[in-house]
Parts: sequence; structure tokens; C-alpha cells
Amino acid sequence: MSAPAYLDPDRPVAQRVEALLALMSEEQKLTCFGGIPEGLVLADGYTLPQLENRFAEVLHGSGHFAHATMFPQAIGLGATWNPELLERIGEVVSTEMRERDQDALAGFGPVADIRSNPLAGRFEEGFGEDPHHVAAMVTALAWGLRGRHPSWVRILPEMKHYLGYNHEWHRHRGSSSMGVRALHEYQAVPYREPVEAGAVLGAMTSYNLVNGVPSVASPLMDLLRDEWARGPFQFLPDGWDAVNLHTTKGAPWDTWEAPEGDVSYPAALAADAGLGELDRDETLVVAAALMLKAGQTNFRDGSELPLGEAAAEAVRRGLFGLDMSHVDQVVRDWLTFLVRSGKLDGDACPYNLIPASSAPEDKPQSRALALQAAREQLVLLKNEAALPLAPGARIAVLGPLADLNLRDYYSPLVPAEGRVTPLQALRERFEVLHHNGNDTVAWTAGGRYVHRTEDGTLTAAAETLTSATHFEVWDWAHDQYMFRHTDSGRFVKADYLEFAADDKTFENQNGRSDGTGPALAAVDELMEDANAWFTFQNFHYHPAGTGGAVELFGMNHVPAEVSEPYRVGLAADGTLPLTKGPGETVLTETVIEDGPAAAAALAAEADHAVVFVGNHPLINARECFDRPGLDLAPRQAELVRAVAAANPGRTTVVVVSSYPLAIGDIAADPNVAAIIYTSHAGQAAGTALAEAIAGDFSPAGRLTSTWLADLASLPKPGPRSEAWRVSEVDMLEYDVIAAGLTYRYSKAEPVYGFGHGLSYTSFAYGDFTVPAEVSGPFEVGFTLTNTGSVTSDEVALVYATSLDSVYGDRVPSRQLVGFTRVGDVAPGEARRVSVAVDPAALFVWDVVSGKRVTETGRYRLTVGDGGPEAIAHIEGEVIAPLDLSAGANVWEKATIAKGVTYWEVSRLRTLEREGGYHSTASRRPGDHVGFTKVKLDGVAGVELRTATTTADWADLSDPVIEVRADAPDGLLLAEVEIPETAGLQSFTTVEASLAPVEGVRDLYLVFRGAGIYIDTIRLTH
Repeated sequence: MSAPAYLDPDRPVAQRVEALLALMSEEQKLTCFGGIPEGLVLADGYTLPQLENRFAEVLHGSGHFAHATMFPQAIGLGATWNPELLERIGEVVSTEMRERDQDALAGFGPVADIRSNPLAGRFEEGFGEDPHHVAAMVTALAWGLRGRHPSWVRILPEMKHYLGYNHEWHRHRGSSSMGVRALHEYQAVPYREPVEAGAVLGAMTSYNLVNGVPSVASPLMDLLRDEWARGPFQFLPDGWDAVNLHTTKGAPWDTWEAPEGDVSYPAALAADAGLGELDRDETLVVAAALMLKAGQTNFRDGSELPLGEAAAEAVRRGLFGLDMSHVDQVVRDWLTFLVRSGKLDGDACPYNLIPASSAPEDKPQSRALALQAAREQLVLLKNEAALPLAPGARIAVLGPLADLNLRDYYSPLVPAEGRVTPLQALRERFEVLHHNGNDTVAWTAGGRYVHRTEDGTLTAAAETLTSATHFEVWDWAHDQYMFRHTDSGRFVKADYLEFAADDKTFENQNGRSDGTGPALAAVDELMEDANAWFTFQNFHYHPAGTGGAVELFGMNHVPAEVSEPYRVGLAADGTLPLTKGPGETVLTETVIEDGPAAAAALAAEADHAVVFVGNHPLINARECFDRPGLDLAPRQAELVRAVAAANPGRTTVVVVSSYPLAIGDIAADPNVAAIIYTSHAGQAAGTALAEAIAGDFSPAGRLTSTWLADLASLPKPGPRSEAWRVSEVDMLEYDVIAAGLTYRYSKAEPVYGFGHGLSYTSFAYGDFTVPAEVSGPFEVGFTLTNTGSVTSDEVALVYATSLDSVYGDRVPSRQLVGFTRVGDVAPGEARRVSVAVDPAALFVWDVVSGKRVTETGRYRLTVGDGGPEAIAHIEGEVIAPLDLSAGANVWEKATIAKGVTYWEVSRLRTLEREGGYHSTASRRPGDHVGFTKVKLDGVAGVELRTATTTADWADLSDPVIEVRADAPDGLLLAEVEIPETAGLQSFTTVEASLAPVEGVRDLYLVFRGAGIYIDTIRLTH
């Protein structure tokens, strides 16, 4: 008797899945919203293996596991420009997962979020700011994670966070704003390409809303599943985001529309639909129904909410038209995962043959790969004949990052002995003098010095100043500091959650309701890093007047209200408790040692100085917290200045950072001879840096993000920005085209631009060949010659610029279309290199046809910065004139924008998937939207569907929309008076006559008022 079709490994996956589905009852299917439950028996008597989606981070190793290889942060992996390396890393990560746990068969990653804003709190989790580059790296890592087998997967990669997640500010209810072109031409690319390639088989939806629509229940999921995916696709919500849908998102937040409170999205939807007020249970049913209708597969978000049961109830009721076909889609997704995982196939699946191991990371090849990645991600930003250092040099190794190898929140938990610091590695190569450049201080309170008692408590009881009263100060920028008691080596902390409720939750992070907190104590042997969600070693600390007085108050990474920080007080027994609210300044500080001056003195004695500066991965920027600014920590900047002045022309600065820093002063300092950038580069970070400094290899990585000089070019927020958060930049502006973000659209002069990176040699590009006429994928070729004296890799970048786009200068000034890392080019060697270019990468979004179009016309191609260039004529498609006579949603058809933002037109329209989900809104007078090549012959009037906000920031003193031709200040065709309405989703139709105009011309809607929302436009004849 032959085995059932679903147990035949030679059959196509889809056939096996359908055979399984046919043997399940409706009630069994309704139990599968969180996976395949234990003990599910098919109609033929076969019991399916249990399957669930276990928590498994795969960002740069198996996050939160000690026995895992720790690779560089994703932003560092991006700087390698080496997709082949990324695929090998993915293979190591997923193999270790299989060795550790045969039931952990899905991974949260890769991260496809583009890093368009340098202040993004989770910047290090992304590969960079260019969609083509990010897509290539995501695809490569995903292939490594899943393996190349056509049927089975080593693990199931689930990229994140779909879509528009590049901020932490109000991330659960903040609305990412983007126009239709920015969505398709930029934001969606790194999600779409890996899915179309078949490398990515699942996705986590993002916390945020996009244009007012919650991502967890968005029509954007239809775009991925129905248009990009090749078959069933595993969707899951981000952690606790189903809870968020159940409790919030009904009144989205941005720096303008910032309501005092919030309601759940289901409750707001119910009000729109006339369903009355929902109780908690009914809200849960509606939330689950919205997720099911949107296409979510996994209804477990890490919380205890019974979402699966609620979804089943929604189906039984037929809520929102739900029926068993929606359930079949969920079950089909899970069954596809089950078959692909190999759980039905025993030894027939090669990935099931991976043996279990208690130490899966303990392999020479994995350690070698971690070192290779750490090497290849190094970026040489500046080098004036300073590096590499001569053998036997006497060097001063300085700075707060010199003897650290820090882990970020999603790092593997590799212990300190498994992570090499730069100082450790350099001591093996050179004669080393060392100082970390930190200040040493002493504090007095109540006339006595603060010292550490035997149990670690800090007490103001010492009569004299001794080493027992000394504290080392770590400046992490933006008033965030750590302190270490020098005699004991213990870090100061104040865990105020120990004095709160039993569980350490978000609600309890501010401690007891009576405002009391713990006393300061120096008890931690190690600096806090890795998966510490709550951090208690960092404090706000700054001068508070004359006489050396300082304020010191506790602050977790998610700040308390500014009006009530935890301040240090003085108790009767001399201890220093934290108390919430205003209080007296009790500490007076004495500087024992000026850290930068001490480090400079050592530098003056050395042949060369190497200064390590940068960030701490859990401070200032991380989950829930965007970075307040671009600045390097002030004392670290002073350290660089002092050391470079003491050893001019022989000082190297190593920037160890999760994100771009504004280091223009350091870059321009003539005393600074060299600058190297590295991410927090994993277990081999110190080794790779020492090898590069010693000249064992030449750094050859390139930046994947723009390093700006300041915040001036970033979008400005509205009036609802908040203290202690990012108050100078609108973190919710995702329309890179309109806002001029990233190298593709920005006109700002950076300190270091996208793609910047030097090496220890020089390269010449010549004989650049580009086909003159192309209609499909092609190759460009060039001769790469090492004109220096050192063997080195070279990352060759190919850019293109459209010269004939119908969108004019509203396309990228240049955009990356191809790249390759050319390895080990010897001095004098000339190597012929080719790079594949697909004209599809040059697409624009055609609002007329609603699809991606590569325009027919001339394109200038260049290789490298300032390298040779050539012109190619690409035979593509022509964008037709836009006909607005039938009426159209403005967001869907606008190709030009300045200053506007986007919002949900109607929850009911979104629910019914009717299209035209987004309105276009003015924030400031002078904002405008425009349409390219509009048919205007015979047009006599315009009809607009508009609304106005009731928010207090609105300026409706001149509530007019001007209709103009050719330019925002072009021919005035009409002035449309906009009536005030009951709110931004309360639309009414207004009409006006148009001045006579003929031809096909650009059309503009220019807002003279702020707070006007447009849904549709129709031109009448």
C-alpha cells in the first residue's frame, strides 16, 4: 500500500499541502491560528506533528543565545557589500539553530527596513539607506537562512518589519507618511525583491501605521501576498502588536495630529460602522477579524490574549464577510511551513540530518567566518599615510571603546571571554600604553565623600579623599552617563523596578507610585549590554550651578516624565536614594583626573595614538527610543582633540558605532591622520581591527548610509514634538523624494557620503563599456587596476541617472544599480570586471497604469565616485498622459509633493479594500501636490473632495487650494474655497471653474491653508 500523498517527499509542496487540508475538519482548521496544535488527527488517522513559531532572532547570529556565533551588526554586514558572505552567515546561523533546537524552525529576519533617517533608534538592525543594496543583502542572508533546496528549508526566514519602520517615537501608534511613489520606488523595494526571488517566505508586520492604517491589518499585506509571493506566505505580528491593535491605533499619532488619548482601532471602526460601543471581548473579536481579513497567519504575538479563539469566533459570525476560505489560507500557510520544515519527512530531508549539539558555535569555520565578516565591514574613512602602522611601533591605545566589545539587544549572548576587544588584540601586536580617556571624579554630599560600603551601597560617610571615593565617568552622549567605582571595578546602578510591582513591565518602569526608589549602589561587575530591556547603569548627569554641584538622576532608556525624574537625595544614614520629583541638589563633584588630558599625555609618549570612540548599543538609541541627535559624546570629542594635538599627524580615530555620527570636526582636524569606522562587529571585532591597523589586510568596506554634518537637512516636525525625544526632526516623514532624504535625493553636503570608503592602496577604473542600446538586463564592464603598493579588495559601485524621465528632476540624482566586491587585487594587477545591471531597477511608479515602469530614454551610467561614465539608451515603456476626468484619489495619482502628509480616508473603505485608502494633507501654507502630464484639453472645472482638521494647529484663515499649471507658482487656473468640516475624515465635495487651458501639462494643487485634507480630484468638461 502506497504512502499518502502528503507523506511523499517527491511530490510538489503545494500538492502535499492540499492533500493535508482535505483531511481536516472545519473545527480542526479553526484551532490552527497559532500553528498546528498538538494531537491534531487527520481524517485518515494520521497525527500531524505539532508546529509553532518559536521566538528566534537571526539578526547577526542567534539572538539571546549564549551558544551562538556572534557576527557584526547588520549595518556592518551591509558595509561588506558581499552578498556571498551574507549567504554563508545565514547558513551558519540557521545550522546552529537546527543543532540547538529541532523545533525552532523560523527566524525573525532578515531586517528589510531601510535606514532613511540617521536618528532611527534601531539603525544598526538595517543594512543601509539604498533599496537596491538592502534588497540584495536581505535576499542573500535569507537564502543562507533557508537553504537552496527547492522544497525544504533549514529555517523559514521571516523578514521584518513590513512596512515603513524606521522610527521608535510612538512606534505603536505613530503613522509613517509616504506618497505612492515613495512607497513603490523606495520603501517597498527591499521587501518585494527578496519575496519575488523566493528567498523570503514570511514577514513580520511593523508596529507602526502607514498613512494612518495599522500595518498589522493593512491592505499592504495584499500587495505582498497577492502580487509578490509565489505561494503561501507566513505573516505574523510584531511582539504584542495584536495587543496594540486591541488597545490603541484608533487615533494615530504624529507631530501634528497628536490627540490627548487614544482608542483601539476596532472601537474606532465600530463607531464609524454604527456598531455601537464594544466591550473588551468584542474588541478582541473585531481585532482578530481585522488581522484575519488582512492575511495574518500567526495569531500569537507573545501576549496571553486568546486571539486564535477570537478569530474563530469572528469566522463563525461571518464578521466582515469572513468565511472558511480565510481560515483555509491561514491553515495552508501553516501546512506549507510544516511540509517545508521537513517534519513529515525524516531523513529524506537533508536538514533533518543536522546533528544536535550543545555547543553549535564551536567550529573553526564559524569563527573564521565571524572574523572575515569583521574584517570586510571595516570602512577606512580617512588615511593620510598613517596606516598601517609599522611593526614594533609603540602605540597609545585610548578611549572608552578600546577595551570593550559590546553586544546589542539582539546579539547572541557570547560571554566576555568569547569576545575580543581591540586592546586585547593590539597588545598581541604592539607595545601598548593604555588609558580609556574617561574622567575620574569624587562626590561629596552633606560634607562627606561618597564611598562604596562592603555590600556595594554608596554612602556619603568618608572623611577624606582616597581611591575608595573615586568614580570613573563614561560619557555616552546626550546627558547619558555610566559610573564605575575604581577600587572595586563595580558599575553604579539603581534598579528602581526592584521597588515596583513584582513583574518588570512597561507600566512599572517608572517604579513605585509613591515616587520612592532604591539607593545608588556599585554592585555590577560588568557593563550592562546585550538583552537588557531595562537598563539601570545609565544616568542623566550634568552641572547644576556653581561650586562643582552636579545633578544626578536615574533614567532608564525609556525616559520618565521630565517634570518628575528620579533624583538623587541624601538619607539620614548617608545613603543616596532615588526619589521621584523635584528635589535639592545634594552632590558636589571634584575632578580627580581629567581623562582627555591624561590620555593626551600618554599619546605624547607614543609613536602613534589610536583612539576608540563611539556609542553604547543600549543607550540613547534602541527599541522605543530614537536618538536625540547626531553628536559624538562631548568628552569623547574632547578626547580626540586632545590626543590628536598631543600626537599630531600620527593619531588614528576608530569610530565604533551603530549609526552615523556627525564627526565633521574630527574629519577636518589636520592632527587626525586616519579614521576607521566599524560597527559593533561581533566576537572577532578586536582581532579584525588589530589586523587592519597592523596591515595584515587592507580595509575595503564602504558606508551604506550618509554621514551628515548636522540635522539641518532632515525634515522638521510639527508642534507636537516632545522633550527627551527627537524634538528637531520629523521621524514620521518617509517620503524620501519629497523630503530630500538619503544620497538619492538630498542636496546636503555630507561629512562622508553613501558609498565612501578608502583602502591602503589606490585603484583606477578604465575602459568602461556600456551597451549603447538595451531592452533587458545587461552588463557593464571596466578594467580595475591596483595603482598602489598593497593588495586589497575593492568594492565597485555602479550608478545610473535617468536623463529623460517624464518626472524630470524628481527622480534620483543618481541611484545604485549594481555592485561587486572584487577580492585580493595585487599591486599593478589589472582585472577585467563586469557588473550586471537590470533596467527594472531603474523603474518609476507609473500612476497612470498603476505599475512599475522603466522609462524609454537615455541613462547615464557611472562606476565609482568620479569614475568613467557612459550613456545607454534603454528601450522600456512610455508613461501616458494622466486623465483625471473620471476622478481619482489624489494620493494614488500624485507624482509631486512638497510638505504634505498622508492619512486614512476612511476605516470602512480600508476594511472593504475599496482602494483610495489615503488622503493628502497640508501641514503648512504653501504645501502642494502635483500630477505629471495631465490631459487638460477641454477641461472647464475641478471637483475636489476635501475635509479639514479640528486640531488647534490648523491655519484655516485662508482655506483655499490653488489649481495651477506647470509649476507651484505657474499659471493660476482656479482658487477653490475649502469649507471647514467636522474632522479630517469628514469629507465634502467642492467645485470650481477652471480658467481655459489646453494641452498636456503638469497640474498642481497648492494649499494656502494648513490642515486641509484631500481625498479625490476630478476634472470636468
